[in-house]
Amino acid sequence: MAEWNEFYQNEDEQQEEEEAEFSGGDYKVSGRDSLVFLVDASKEMFIKGEDGQPSNFDMTMQVVRSVYTSKIISSHRDLIALVFYGTEQSKNPRNSFKHVYVYHDLDEPGAKRVQEVDALRREKGAQLAAQTMGSGETSLGDALWCCANLYSDIKLRLSHKRLMIFTCRDEPHGGDSAKDRQARTKASDLKET
Repeated sequence: MAEWNEFYQNEDEQQEEEEAEFSGGDYKVSGRDSLVFLVDASKEMFIKGEDGQPSNFDMTMQVVRSVYTSKIISSHRDLIALVFYGTEQSKNPRNSFKHVYVYHDLDEPGAKRVQEVDALRREKGAQLAAQTMGSGETSLGDALWCCANLYSDIKLRLSHKRLMIFTCRDEPHGGDSAKDRQARTKASDLKET
């Protein structure tokens, strides 16, 4: 049985197209790993826990920061994006999705991005997030669609496409069955892609 190994080429920074190759019984995949953090920006995410526990939003930003820093060290050519949904403000390609705020496009991690994520942490970070994005209506379907568009705009070969959703709400649409159905349909489409 053939082994599956990930192989990342580090030859030339300007090389944009990477190829998969098959040789000697080993299947080697080349390309960049990609990850989109899709974070709920609803008011519930900013509520602090009991006994001074950090809010869900703050814990999420700690995770995002940790992944950014580890990617910088281990595989700096991978692509990462940070997208908030359930925001009052909208900022996304062509501004076609309301209540979706693309904080970082799919791109290589760097020190500037880590600093921007750090700015969203703790009490001051929650205030900055409230001022910058706010909390508004939620449409998980639109947020997933926006993430799909982020992937479709990338011209590089991607070995893995991952999407991680962070939320504290079991029912993000508050029982709106039409929005739930739209989100499930878009999630299914993303899974096939």
